[in-house]
Amino acid sequence: MRAFPIFVSFDRKPPLVVGGGELAGVKARLLLKRAPSVDIAADQIVPELAELVAEGRVAIMPPRPALDQLRGRPLVIAATGDDEEDSRVSAIARALGVPVNVPDRPALCSFAMPAIVDRGDVTVAIGTSGAAPVLAQRLRAWLERQLPPRLGSLARLAGEFRDSVAEKLSAGPSRRKFWEGVFDGAASEAALAGDEGEARRLMGEAIEEAAQAQTGPGRVLLVGAGPGDPELLTLKAVRALKAADVILYDRLVGTGVLDHARREAQLIPVGKSKGEQSTAQDEIHQLMVDHALAGRTVVRLKGGDPLVFGRAGEEITALREAGIEVEIISGITAGLAAAASLQIPLTHRDISHSVTFLSGHEAGGDEPSFAQVDIAALGRGEHTLLVYMGVSTASLIAAKLLDAGWKPDSPVIAVENASRDNERRVTTNLADLAAYPERLQLKNPAILIFGEVAGLPVAGVVEELLSLPELRRAYA
Repeated sequence: MRAFPIFVSFDRKPPLVVGGGELAGVKARLLLKRAPSVDIAADQIVPELAELVAEGRVAIMPPRPALDQLRGRPLVIAATGDDEEDSRVSAIARALGVPVNVPDRPALCSFAMPAIVDRGDVTVAIGTSGAAPVLAQRLRAWLERQLPPRLGSLARLAGEFRDSVAEKLSAGPSRRKFWEGVFDGAASEAALAGDEGEARRLMGEAIEEAAQAQTGPGRVLLVGAGPGDPELLTLKAVRALKAADVILYDRLVGTGVLDHARREAQLIPVGKSKGEQSTAQDEIHQLMVDHALAGRTVVRLKGGDPLVFGRAGEEITALREAGIEVEIISGITAGLAAAASLQIPLTHRDISHSVTFLSGHEAGGDEPSFAQVDIAALGRGEHTLLVYMGVSTASLIAAKLLDAGWKPDSPVIAVENASRDNERRVTTNLADLAAYPERLQLKNPAILIFGEVAGLPVAGVVEELLSLPELRRAYA
């Protein structure tokens, strides 16, 4: 049973527990965490239930409830321990469309009882569709340790000021930005520390400040999505995605990264790809500016890190010229992810003391000139070279390195789709890459690693490509 999580109101009619034993007592106690009262259908009850009756929290009704006693209930739990009676109650409830649960009898249930983390007005319910109850209990124990004990107080505080916020702040980005600031700010800290008076004062001040500022523009966050694996997103990047009204995302953003966005966020693809229809950079600038001027929080989501071959400089300039607030959130760049996957260091005390990141193509042309760097000096040893976007120009790059004096047998590793499920690694040497680039059969995105570190032992499977003369000798 794959269940959809909901929260049920007990305001109109009490829930019903059928049975008077210890299990029924446990279920009644659980329901009383939210229900004002619970009805029990039983002829005999255990002392625990008798205490609840004496407290006025439980009412006793005759056993074997009929159709009229079940109709209109928010939910029913059959906990008699009698298979025949529990089956009867389940059948009646299902016929009436009343949610019913029979402990340890999933075939008789139309809903599952979750593991609950209770923080007053904040409730976390954990379910596994009945597949792994112990796992749900372990998750509850973990959440109990993670969630502040006074989280319910913070929720009540927000509820007290909700009408005031709705009155003074317009719906949409302004209101959402306000609440994000509250839950990350001083009012939240005061409430969680137990100083409710100070928390109320800070809330009042925050509302007035937000009301005065809401006529201004929104903001843009340039966010690094990392190399593709959504688990390599930073916590700050995840918070930005959840706060965004609009997300402009690149083609290289990994599957699963956008799952962190709010359901209401507008997702706009603005990817670029050689030989395919792409979004012009000026158009991306205009989209960011227009949405921010409309008061929205905009995330410009880039594969890897925004500041590494991500054209962030142009975008920052465009935003500043438009008077838009901009924030940079770093991501793990693909070169570092490739090295981590291979488990090779980019710097090594014996063979590499520095690293250079280069692009495999230049603006306005396909072929890199490397005029900005002394590649001959880099080839004299103790250096690592990482080339991004170099699949189509791999042969030319290798030839330039050879011409600059790099050794023909210098090792090269190419990593395609670093950190993703379809990652592929290929090793060769500089001379063979220059002569037979097509044999790599690489696709973008890929990283080329040149230097002695590329010859170190690596983790995982690596395809080793032999040159054509070696192939002829191997099969002679």
